[in-house]
Amino acid sequence: MSIEVSQVSKRFGDFTALDDVSVSLPSGKLTALLGPSGGGKSTLLRIIAGLEHADAGTVRIEGTDATHLPPQRRNVGFVFQHYAVFRHMTVAKNVAFGLEIRRRSHAPWTAASRAERARIAERVDELLHLVHLDPFASRLPSQLSGGQRQRLALARALAVDPAVLLLDEPFGALDAKVRKELREWLRRLHDDVHVTTVFVTHDQEEALEVADEIVVINEGRIEQVGSPDQLYDSPANDFVMGFLGDVTTLGGRRVRPHDIELLTTPTRVDAVEGTISRVLRIGFEVRLTVLTDVGEVVTVELTRAQATGLGLREGATVFLAHDEPAHRRILQPV
Repeated sequence: MSIEVSQVSKRFGDFTALDDVSVSLPSGKLTALLGPSGGGKSTLLRIIAGLEHADAGTVRIEGTDATHLPPQRRNVGFVFQHYAVFRHMTVAKNVAFGLEIRRRSHAPWTAASRAERARIAERVDELLHLVHLDPFASRLPSQLSGGQRQRLALARALAVDPAVLLLDEPFGALDAKVRKELREWLRRLHDDVHVTTVFVTHDQEEALEVADEIVVINEGRIEQVGSPDQLYDSPANDFVMGFLGDVTTLGGRRVRPHDIELLTTPTRVDAVEGTISRVLRIGFEVRLTVLTDVGEVVTVELTRAQATGLGLREGATVFLAHDEPAHRRILQPV
């Protein structure tokens, strides 16, 4: 495992940010720390980075005990939500900065260092091409879009070949369209570079779409760790189920709205009768609100084609049942 967090706790005054947290984050994977605001995910990331110190517990990175190491000795790259690039430097200079600092820490520049300067320039060109910013090498950050500035921040973090890349809500300051584009780009980038990556997000869709593994954190504790499919299909508890997607209740049982079978005739003995009180179309999806005869308000999700084929409308009588494996279909009107 690339990162091992063991029995880590952290308090800020009377507030417990992390409570005896232990988790293993796999090497070479893209892991999401997912949870509500104030749940502890950013605190955990900052403790891994060395930007916060735990009150108790240990952190190991690549087999090394990093618990008391300063950030610069942990071999991690860190990307904040608000870019954190040097405004007075060009795009290329921003990416080269860490490489030059690392070189100067070993020995001063001399005429004999021309080859090293050339290697840095080559590495900068390589990274700018990787993040699709090579046409903007000579521009200042203020001349870039928000998405471009965040790609610049990622390139700068990758420049020093970190063992671990840590991203704290990297796309949180961007609009929805740019967020979607960048998370798709991040997934492709990770597949190219294979650096162990951990990112914090409160966006469930972002985590499900991008991550190899998700760590769900709430109130300073880990609720569940697993792949997106494992967490969505087999949530450990009601919190995980509710946080990873929409939930509704039918017959006292909590289910996903798309896991309810909707019938226009009572062809199943276990079906519950109800009346459609609302039909809401959202793009390709149609959400129905159904008031059942036993007083439950149930949300049902269908595709637009399914809803159109059934001729559904407000006030119509329908029948709802749990969509068990033998019944995974929408019955057409007879």
